[in-house]
Amino acid sequence: AAAAAASFAPPAPSLPPSRLFELLPDGRTVHKEAPPPTGGIAAVTAALVHVGLGGYAAAFDAEGFDDLGFLLELSAAERADVARETGMKPGHVSKFEKFGFGRG
Repeated sequence: AAAAAASFAPPAPSLPPSRLFELLPDGRTVHKEAPPPTGGIAAVTAALVHVGLGGYAAAFDAEGFDDLGFLLELSAAERADVARETGMKPGHVSKFEKFGFGRG
């Protein structure tokens, strides 16, 4: 019965591919290339983690939002657009739109 239940389990969700990391066949994760001078997705990820939105880092990477300097210059309306493009939940969209990478 347990084996039958396991066969009906939904497949594990897959993350969008990362331009920063590569998963090797042995399970290790390595950098594909050195981060760009803007800090790349690593800097964006750190900023997202700082405001409690680190779960969206892969989506920011997949959508090409990997330049922290650019993101810091966005208006509230532009941040809302980025939030929606990266699939943020409505409450997170509001938080990111209002505060960006600062704490509210």
